[in-house]
Amino acid sequence: MDRFDEIALSRIASLLEKRTFFTTPSNATWERILSNAGQSQHYETYGYALKPYKPGTDWDNKSFEGFYSAIKNILKMVYSDGKNTDEFNYLMQEIVADVKIENTIKGGLKAIFNNSELRKAEEDLDKQLKKKNVDVMTLLLDKSIDDFKQFVHNLHILNLDISYSDGKIVLRPFTQQTSDESRNPSLLIDWLSSEHPNIADMYEEAIENYAKGQAVSCISNCRNIIAGIFTPYKDDENKWMMGLRNLSTDAYIENVKAPNNISQESANDKFDFENDKRFNFPRYKLIYQLYAYTCDLGAHSTEAPKIGGKLYPEDTTLKDAQLCLRMTEDVLIWVRERLKTFEETLAF
Repeated sequence: MDRFDEIALSRIASLLEKRTFFTTPSNATWERILSNAGQSQHYETYGYALKPYKPGTDWDNKSFEGFYSAIKNILKMVYSDGKNTDEFNYLMQEIVADVKIENTIKGGLKAIFNNSELRKAEEDLDKQLKKKNVDVMTLLLDKSIDDFKQFVHNLHILNLDISYSDGKIVLRPFTQQTSDESRNPSLLIDWLSSEHPNIADMYEEAIENYAKGQAVSCISNCRNIIAGIFTPYKDDENKWMMGLRNLSTDAYIENVKAPNNISQESANDKFDFENDKRFNFPRYKLIYQLYAYTCDLGAHSTEAPKIGGKLYPEDTTLKDAQLCLRMTEDVLIWVRERLKTFEETLAF
C-alpha cells in the first residue's frame, strides 16, 4: 500500500481536479501558480495538461483530462518524500491563495447575504463579512463544502493548515516545530514499522480515519496506540500501565508496585515520608490522562450520565480527534526517544 502522505497528495490532486472550491478560469492559472512558487520547470513539462481551453479559444482542451496525473506528479516531485518541505510549502501557499472564499461556502454567498447585500459582497467580501460579524474561520472549517473540508484534512496530514488574513485564505504550519525535531508522520511510520508493526498499522488507520472525518474512529485508534506502545515493556501478567510505569522517568516511580494507585491518588500512601512533600508522577499522569481522554471521546463516547430522564453523551468532534492525534504522536515521539536510554539501561 502507498504511504499515507502519498495518498494525501493523490487526494489533494483529485480534489483540485474536481474544480469545486478551486477553479481554473484561464490557461494562465497554473503557469502563474507554478512560476510564483519557483516551479516553472514543471509547467514546461506538464503545461499541456494544465490548460482548460485550447489556446486562443473558449473550447475545452482535450489534454486537460490529464490534469489529475499531471498535478499529482508535480506535487509528488516537489514534496520529495517529505525531504523538500520548504519548496512544497511555497507551492501549496500559492495554490491555497488562489482559493476563493465564496467557492468554499455551502450555498455560496447567497447563504450569507440577501439580494441587496450580494453585489457589495461580490465587490468587497472581507468588508461585508466584517459588517455582518461573520466568523470567517467558522465558515472555512465548519460551514464549507465537503470537498474543501477534505482538502484541509489532507493538508493536516502533511503538517499544513489554513487560516484567514486580509480577506484571503492563507497557508500556515499545522504545528510549529524546529527543523531538527520534525514530527513528519512518515518518520514515525518508519520507526513503528521496524519496531512495532502492529502499532504502525493502527497509526496509519488513525490518520486515515481523521482524513475521512471519522472522529470517534480516529480517537479509538489512538486509544489502542497508547495501550499498545507500552505493552511490550510491562512485566508479565500486568496491564499496559506497568509498561508506562517502567518507561516513565518520574522520580521514585520504580517503587510503585501497582500503577493504578497513581491515577487513584493512593500511590503515596505506600511510602514513609520525612516531610510534607509528595510525589506527583507528572509524566505518568499526563499519558494516562490522554488514555482516559481517548476512552471517553472514543469507544465510550455513547456511555452517558442520565439526569432528569435525559442522557448527556459527549459530542466528539473532528477538533477533538485533531487534538488527540497530535498528542498521541507526541507520546510516540517521547517513547521513541525514551527507548534510546531505556534500552541502554537494560543492556547493563
